[in-house]
Amino acid sequence: MSLTKMIRKLPMFKAMDRMEDELHSRKDVVHPVEDSPERFEIMREKIKRGGDGPPSQMALIMIPTVMGIIESLKSLKDNPEKPRTQAEDGLLDEVRSLAFNLGVSSIGYTKVSPSWVFRYKAINYENAIVFAMEMDKPSIDTAPSLACMKTVMETYRDQGRIANKIASLLRKRGFGAHAGHPLMGMALYPPMAQSAGLGWIGLNGIIITPEHGPRVRLAAVFTSIENLPFANGNEHGWIEGYCYSCRVCIKECPPNALYGEPVLHDSGRLTYVENDLCFPYFDDYYGCSVCIKVCPFNHVAYEKLRARRTHP
Repeated sequence: MSLTKMIRKLPMFKAMDRMEDELHSRKDVVHPVEDSPERFEIMREKIKRGGDGPPSQMALIMIPTVMGIIESLKSLKDNPEKPRTQAEDGLLDEVRSLAFNLGVSSIGYTKVSPSWVFRYKAINYENAIVFAMEMDKPSIDTAPSLACMKTVMETYRDQGRIANKIASLLRKRGFGAHAGHPLMGMALYPPMAQSAGLGWIGLNGIIITPEHGPRVRLAAVFTSIENLPFANGNEHGWIEGYCYSCRVCIKECPPNALYGEPVLHDSGRLTYVENDLCFPYFDDYYGCSVCIKVCPFNHVAYEKLRARRTHP
């Protein structure tokens, strides 16, 4: 039996499905809209395609990652019945300190658009603390490879733990919190991160940050806190023009899965990747990540690229 099938057969996956359905059935949560996207179910699609799945040594990373997803859902029952909504001075400093000490590279705040919530899923609150975490550059630069896959999964695991710890801290202070795990989350994180001012979405559909370019993973904590310092504008919009003049990710994508011209939906949401083309290669070649590896922002400092764009 492949590692994917073995993990998917574990009882905790049935529990996860049940808890997701229970959350979606509630009326006091943020639901998706008509043209919200469906979440791409990587584990199920892997099983459909057959094959051996990830190497067996990945189990030591994948199992605690899945356990973190379970915790993010199971802990929702620990939310206070009447959560606080106004954060006192110093609380967010405490949250930021915890996050940065655990390895987060940037944090922002935004209201969540229902169009970002996956169809048939839901999130507890519309207020989001969004954060990015760097992936190891030497490993990413070997993509597609086992080393690259390993660092991606390690980041998922570690970032999921951070989201759960932040959510736990907020609950202890009397606030409601929903840890949005970076893997198999309930909503699209790139538009959330862009709205929070963490960066700008590139033509590969990945957020490009000033700290680490596209070499990050994203997660969020949805909270009852209503007085978050929500981002007002985004200084990274120049990246869009740079991407259109560059297009190296589109040229280098092995399965030619990037649209080049993002698909615009009625809600304003954009789709950058054709999953039917991306996933088979992704599945066969260690989760790919070539579009991250070849991006200039992965190799050249943000300010240098901005200077070139402003003063060619």
